[in-house]
Amino acid sequence: MIDLYCLGGASVDLVLDVPRHPLEGEKLLAQYHGQLPGGFIANTACAAARLGLKAAWGGQIGDDAFGRRIIESFQEFGVGIEDVKPHKDASSNFTVVLVQPGGERTILVVTILPTPPPLNAGMRSSLRHARIGYTALYAYDWYMEVAGLLHGGGGKSAVDLEKNTLQDIDAAKRMLKAADIVFSDEDALQKLTGNANVKDSVKEILSLGPEVVVLTRGSDGADAFTATGKFTTGTYKVPIKDTTGAGDCFHAAFLYGMLSDFDFQSCLDFASAASAILIQQVGARRGLPSAAEVRKFIEKHDKEINCNELHG
Repeated sequence: MIDLYCLGGASVDLVLDVPRHPLEGEKLLAQYHGQLPGGFIANTACAAARLGLKAAWGGQIGDDAFGRRIIESFQEFGVGIEDVKPHKDASSNFTVVLVQPGGERTILVVTILPTPPPLNAGMRSSLRHARIGYTALYAYDWYMEVAGLLHGGGGKSAVDLEKNTLQDIDAAKRMLKAADIVFSDEDALQKLTGNANVKDSVKEILSLGPEVVVLTRGSDGADAFTATGKFTTGTYKVPIKDTTGAGDCFHAAFLYGMLSDFDFQSCLDFASAASAILIQQVGARRGLPSAAEVRKFIEKHDKEINCNELHG
């Protein structure tokens, strides 16, 4: 069995330090940090493998230098890539990441290869043998096949409501009927439901069928909602160098907790600690922690917790 099978969302990040957001028509000096493998779903696969899960990734890359760097990084973290077949004479997806002094970043996404990634025989087999599959709501027919393969093998479907992938809202809501675990931020939540009220938006998503909705709120922490309760975690006070990939790491750590039979409160607290470790380094993967490092961090640091388990 594969603990976590991730589909799509891989790229190379061209990371630049900037003093602030550039103004319209302005020429602004930036500091080059290099070409770092990234992509919101690929980052989650690497974070999961670093935590100790048996993680694998399926998707599309080109046979260019970026594609080779993506493969090398998966291999470095021990992510299974047996289902990956580089596209001949194709360029891989990439992003440009602008990092401000406080660690906040702006990401320009350049998608070249077709999305979603077509499912090959290897991907379908891996999905049937995965405890959890993780992807985005790219397209209705594609996602419903993914979820069907996961459920047919006894696995669960986890989705990231990435705002930029929510193109067809009606289709996305129909897809959520086949989802078990939903990750979102407030922007994606509002885009999906058309409602600025978080409580009402989460209630609408839960009514479609998912067992848990996890809402990340940046420096304000995160919440997990179920049909019967709400769980909340705060954030650790750490020196922030770069928040790139913090949400991806959080998602991986939360899923690690679920696969390790943690309760939802413990899943949130563990994920908060994992992302706090990551953001002390530059890049989406450089600071990814092991499970032992997360436990040690929790033991040594005090955290501002907004509140404990709430019901009702």
